Amino acid sequence: MEIKETKIASVADVISILESDKSELTYEQQLAFQHAQKFEVPKEKAKRIRKALEEFGNVSERSMVKIIEIMPKNNMTLRQILASERKSFSDEEVNKILALTKEK
Repeated sequence: MEIKETKIASVADVISILESDKSELTYEQQLAFQHAQKFEVPKEKAKRIRKALEEFGNVSERSMVKIIEIMPKNNMTLRQILASERKSFSDEEVNKILALTKEK
């Protein structure tokens, strides 16, 4: 097997990829599919958060996907996700991002 391309995949992406080959999934892929379904964020909410984070402007694609997957509930968890960024975030910025994940 040859790897042609790598990119960050959200849980929603994983579900759509695995659904397309549902009849031919290996045992491991079946487990991954079940896990992804269990922890999937509603698509409309994920799109809304992603759009807001893109407008925010200083959050990488990788961090956006992690924020949407984990939906952090507190500043410490969010700061751990953002630690991979090469930028420090003020308390105000962190609180704005955190407010996005708490919206219904």
